[in-house]
Order: sequence, then structure tokens, then C-alpha cells
Amino acid sequence: MAVRDVLGRVALPAPMAELTARSWDVVVVGGGHNGLTAAAYLARGGKSVLVLERRPQLGGACTSEQPFDDPKWIVSPCAYLVGLLHPLVVEELGLRSRGYRVHVVDPHLWCPFEDGTSISLWNDSQRSRAAVAELAPGDAEGFAAYEALFGRIRSALRRPECDTWIGPAPGRPALAELLAGDAEALEVLFEASIADVVERHVRDERLRTALHGQGVIGTYAGPRDPGTAAVHLMHASGTLEGEPGAWGYVEGGMGRISFALADAAIDAGAVIAAGVPVAAIVPGTGVRLEGGETIGARCVVSNADPKRTLALCEDKGPESLRRRVESWRIDSPVLKINCALTGLPRFPAAGPGVEPHRAMVTISTGIDATQAAYEASRRGEPSPKWCELYFHTAYDTSVAPAGRHAMSVFAQYVPYQLAEGDWESRRDAIADAAMAEVERFAPGVSELIEHRQVMGPPDIEERMGLTGGHIFQGDCLPEQLWDRRFGPRLPLDGVYLCGAATHPGGSVIAVNGRNAAMAVLEDLDG
Repeated sequence: MAVRDVLGRVALPAPMAELTARSWDVVVVGGGHNGLTAAAYLARGGKSVLVLERRPQLGGACTSEQPFDDPKWIVSPCAYLVGLLHPLVVEELGLRSRGYRVHVVDPHLWCPFEDGTSISLWNDSQRSRAAVAELAPGDAEGFAAYEALFGRIRSALRRPECDTWIGPAPGRPALAELLAGDAEALEVLFEASIADVVERHVRDERLRTALHGQGVIGTYAGPRDPGTAAVHLMHASGTLEGEPGAWGYVEGGMGRISFALADAAIDAGAVIAAGVPVAAIVPGTGVRLEGGETIGARCVVSNADPKRTLALCEDKGPESLRRRVESWRIDSPVLKINCALTGLPRFPAAGPGVEPHRAMVTISTGIDATQAAYEASRRGEPSPKWCELYFHTAYDTSVAPAGRHAMSVFAQYVPYQLAEGDWESRRDAIADAAMAEVERFAPGVSELIEHRQVMGPPDIEERMGLTGGHIFQGDCLPEQLWDRRFGPRLPLDGVYLCGAATHPGGSVIAVNGRNAAMAVLEDLDG
């Protein structure tokens, strides 16, 4: 039976005594999508591989669940869309033959404004520029230049013949050389805030409202903070179904990616066991389970974040590693609300023929409001003022009962530690505050919700095993990107990282796992 047929609930493939009796080439700690990717490549490379996942279900933050009474609801709890999944992994591991299908979202963004107007931005640049010209004629050229700026950086750094996401991360001199002295591009890559870049290109406050959020999504920084332009660059650097910068919904939910990767790993000879917590990583030896058993391995590849990985290691390594891990920015500002709807909400700002639900919907009242929300959150005050909404069922009805619709809310900013009270007592009230922001542009949406799942940073940390609840295993700001992100090799005997904290960064990319596997194969076979 394929992993996707059981939603990643694979349990033990053999008695524990059999698993512990073997000596493995590689034990992968964590069955998230990057761990599964690493396992597939390692097994294809002829290595004996055992994947151990503490939860009963594979996928980590890229999974699919059935949290509501009706099992026809298939919810992607943390990762909502795909856009950065590396095409090389899709091709090499045969993911399409294992059930991976994607619906490209177009328009990719729709944003309503307080004056009752709105804008749709499309994957077709000419169509987007026409929409901008209609809303703010004086900004058409500036918007075109804004799009072109990020497009030329993507083209320079993600060329098939020289893809900077594959293999060791380049440093600033190498990146500067690839950008051929493009000072504006270098500023975006290393220094600029998203607010500065947006405001430099467009003057209409509505356009600024629509554009700035892509520079802070998933990041504990405000739009006026240095480095946030790089966040937008990263999220615009993928190619989906041949469409640069596009995003899409996975048929059947995001877990289908992880489940296809698991099937690829199993077909290559890897063994995957879920519901098996690892208590310790013993560098040079293998791992020790919570039950006390030891599993021997030449190498251990951790899909966990750096803080959790080092906490598991009996040998903490050199002081430089401990300092780096301690200083790693991994606190999340994100509130996630997954909703089962009786119908699609109405957006009064949508004009004739406009279908907001087919876009990623931005809810915001401006750059300064977003910055103020960030600053309030840093004081411990939840302020979920900026939101992005996703309606999976607008493209794929298989994830909901007939006639029902799914809506996911990605809201910022909320602190892990509240200045007053705690998440257990305030979780629903904080979610209600986020929904009140949505209600401003979609009145009556709350009345359509028949079930909802609410997760703040502590909830994501507890359920997914992600320190700080950060699904990217750390902010994707310049000080934590490229050669400043973790590489796969740790200064510990036979211990590697493969998760989102490694180059090229967070999101569902999978090439992180591929990079780690290539490093392990080089070391074992060298």
C-alpha cells in the first residue's frame, strides 16, 4: 500500500528487535519532507537507511491531517502551498508517478483596500501591469521595474546550469560575481527592507499595502526592518510547472509531497518507522531510542532544527557550534487558523468577474500598520493584523465534503511568550482577533466557519517538534541565508543536518535533503 493511501501513518515496518539488530549506514532522525528526500537519495546511492519519526504520521510540517469530525476534511495544518519544491527532486525521485499533482494559483495575489477598491496580480506580467495601470496609472512603470528587479535576481541565481540552491552555499563574493555588479540586486540580497524597495518603486499606498507582506511572511521582522526584501526574493525564486515565481495547491493536500517522497525512499530500499521517538544522537555511534535501545549507524542525518538536534546530541561539539546554535533566530510570529466553511465568503471589494478565492488573499491596512503590529508583538502583545488567506477548495474539491470549502489563515504577528496570560487561556481570543481583521473585508466570514483548528507558535512547537514553532526552522533573513545558513555537515562525528535550517532555506523545497544526501555519500564513499 502506498504511503499516501494511509496519509503517512506507516507505523513500524518490522519488530523493533529487528531494527535494532541491524547496523545501518545512515539513520535519519525525523520524517519531514527533507528527511524523506535525504533517505530516498541515500538509498538510491546504495546505502542502508532507516528513518525514525517520533510522530505516528510522516511529513512533519508538510503533512495532511483529518482534524475534524468528518474524515473527508483533509487539512494541510502548517504548509499550505507549494512554490519552491525543486523541479530536480520532482524529476529524479519520480514524484509525479507517485501521486504528486499541483494546481497553479492564478491570480497569485488579490488584495482588497479600505476604500472599497482591490487589485489582482497575475502570473502573466503583462496582465498584472495592466491591473496596476488601471488602479494607479502613475505607478505602472515603477511596478514593472519592481517585478523586473526580482525577476533578474532569480534569473541570475537560479539558472539550470548554475543553480545556487544546489550544493554548498555561495558566499557574498560569489553572489556578487553572479549578479555582475548589479548594486540594486545586491542591496535586495543583503540589506534592503521590503518597505524601502516597495516605496522606491510605487507611490500609491494601496499598491504598497498589497506588495509589502511578501517580505515578512513567516519572518519575525517588520516590513521596515533591514533584510526583509530578501524574504520576498526567496519566495519569488522558485519555478512551478515551468512558471517562474508561481505557487500552487497540491492535489489532495500538501502531505502528498511528503508521502510521494516516502514512497520513493521505500522503493529505493529505505526503511521508515513512525511513532519511534529518538532520545539521543550519539555521534560516531548512532542513536538511542526513548525505550533505551541503541541503533548503530555510520552516520546520523537530522531533519530536526539545529537547537533540537544539538539538544539531542550527547557530544555538543565545539564552543563555536554551541554559540551559533544558541544565537540562531528561530522564534515564530505566525498564527495559523484552518477553517472548515459551509460556503465561500463574500468580498465586497471584488468587482464583477473577480474570484478572490482563486488567489492568495492579502489582508492588510498598510506598511505602517504591519510594522506597528510587529513592534506590539515584540512587547508580548498579540497583534495579528496582517493575514494571508488560502482557499484550497477553489482549485481542488477533494480536500472537503461536497459543497464545503476550506480556508486557511496565515496571520502575523503573535509572540511565543505572551506578556499577559498564556496561549492555553487566550488561544481562541487571539484567533478571533485575526478573524476580525478578515471580517473587515469579508463580512460574515466567521458565520461560515463550522470547524476551526487554531495553532500559535507553542502549539506548532509541541505538535511538530519545531523549536519556537518556526516552520522554516529559522528566519530567512540575510544573516541566516546563503553561507550563513547551516550546511549539512556539523563539526560532530558523523552527524549531519538536512532540514529547513540548512541552505537554501525554509519552505517546502526538498533540495535541502538532496544536498545533505550528496554530502553524506561523498563522505562515506570518499
